[in-house]
Amino acid sequence: MTFLPLIRLLVNRDLTLRYKRSVIGIGWTLLNPMLTSFVLWVVFSFTFGGRLIEGQQYAPYLMAGILLNTFFNQGTWLASESISTNSEILTKIYVPPQIFTISAALSAFINFLISLLPLAIVVIISGQSLSIALPLVAIVGICMTLLVAGFGLILSTLFVRFDDARNIVSVLLMIALYITPVFYPVSILSKQMQTLVNLNPLTSYLEIFRWAFSNNASPTLLNWGYMFFTSILSITLGAIIFKRAWPRTVAML
Repeated sequence: MTFLPLIRLLVNRDLTLRYKRSVIGIGWTLLNPMLTSFVLWVVFSFTFGGRLIEGQQYAPYLMAGILLNTFFNQGTWLASESISTNSEILTKIYVPPQIFTISAALSAFINFLISLLPLAIVVIISGQSLSIALPLVAIVGICMTLLVAGFGLILSTLFVRFDDARNIVSVLLMIALYITPVFYPVSILSKQMQTLVNLNPLTSYLEIFRWAFSNNASPTLLNWGYMFFTSILSITLGAIIFKRAWPRTVAML
């Protein structure tokens, strides 16, 4: 409980500094996904829009994928850089280093929640309605925060110790985008590719998110189990690996 004020301060700092020199400010959290979704909708709507299951609308399908992928990519990157970014603080006073990683993941979660507003607008314009299961979106967000924090705890030590880690992670995040059904339906893929895409944890998170927000998908119990399992596994492994690697990492700050 002692460190909760510090976490709040760090989250507020992350959100403030991100838009410090911006005229629109936090409005970019609303504008960015809408602009990105519009561009991709123009490019892919005629290719993939007609391949969705009957009743699914492509615009909210696409935007939901963009929002969740942005949450994962930005959150993982910020959490991974959190230790190196705050190295001056860590070398001057005692602060549990994990706090910086957790606060970065929470900042990404808050940005995600704010960006749900333009998604709601797109859902309504598309002729759909918000799902009665909408409160379950919070569970998806919490699980994603745990997943991101876990990855961040592991990668943050690598970012300090190896300069090449940033380039490698950047490529891996790009690969994650393409093996997650953000702008295409899984049903159009070959059996082998469907297996690969379904093994990607983000696919389960996205299926549940699309269903909970606007009933635009049909997640299975396996999707729910996979989401809970990967989020708990990520934060657990992240905490263990970070604890073991930190004594060797702190000397390199």
